[in-house]
Amino acid sequence: QAYTAETGFYSTLNVHLAQLQLENLTAKENLSRAYYIGIIARHPKLKTFSYTGVTFRGMMITNNDLKQYKRGTRILTKTFSSTSKQKDIALGFLHDNSGADDRLSTICVYEIRNERTALDIEHISLFQDEKEVLVLPYSAFKIIDIKQYENGSPRVEIKLKECEPW
Repeated sequence: QAYTAETGFYSTLNVHLAQLQLENLTAKENLSRAYYIGIIARHPKLKTFSYTGVTFRGMMITNNDLKQYKRGTRILTKTFSSTSKQKDIALGFLHDNSGADDRLSTICVYEIRNERTALDIEHISLFQDEKEVLVLPYSAFKIIDIKQYENGSPRVEIKLKECEPW
């Protein structure tokens, strides 16, 4: 529940994970972060939380960020990403900007294929009604489709399919 509590734990953790440099895993701070991810991703007691299926994440991105997303390209998550098994829950995390800035309401649709990529934490979360699935750092996805809409929310829908493990 430490991850889902409103304590700042998850944001601090994600900031540090985003700074992890895979090229330099010998540095103490990088090595400890890599161990932390490995324990969560592979610990046998967490296998019961494994999730495969479709999840949704609502987020705001800039037009410039959107230009970085191209159909057919692969991306690697660098942080823990909270998603939901229900699209309407993810849509609830979007903000209506109505032209206030250049950020676009975006829904990401993740197809999780491998058992140890995401954890179904719905029943241990402080917010069980969010039907939360946690996508683990360093998970590879291929962008399958990007749709933009003129009106309404979301303005952008990005479909991602998890890559096969090597």
